[in-house]
Parts: sequence; structure tokens; C-alpha cells
Amino acid sequence: MPYRITDACIACGDCTVVCPCRAIVEENRRFGRKGGFQEGKDDAAGNTSPGSPAAFFRITDACDGCGCCREVCPAGAIVWQD
Repeated sequence: MPYRITDACIACGDCTVVCPCRAIVEENRRFGRKGGFQEGKDDAAGNTSPGSPAAFFRITDACDGCGCCREVCPAGAIVWQD
């Protein structure tokens, strides 16, 4: 996957709406959009801890790297995967 969702995610869901490949999916959502999540941190490998908003979204292998999600993200939470 060319992109990953970082801990800066505010869980707005805008990325899921614009993705033409439907490659961003929600997982384990417990609260409403735009907040209510515990803080979490990305580790050195880029994995997101379960408490962060980004842990509630996952970019799947269906991603074609178009960058639509990155462009629409108000928090700048979607970054190029190294």
C-alpha cells in the first residue's frame, strides 16, 4: 500500500468518501465522527496503536496510490508509506 494513516487522523471519514477504489475501510468504530477517541502513537514501523483514531481506519491492498485521500484529509494524516 503506498499510503498509511497516521496518528494525526481525526476520524472524519472524508478519505473513505473520496477513495475511488474503496480501499479505505472502517474497523472497530466505537464513537461518532470527529472525536471521542483515546490518544495513540505510531511506532517506528508505522503501525498505529489500538487507541488512536487511525486504528479505526485501514488502507487495504485495493489502493492504487492515486492520492485522493491524501488531498482531502483536513488533518494531513495520510502520508506516503516508505
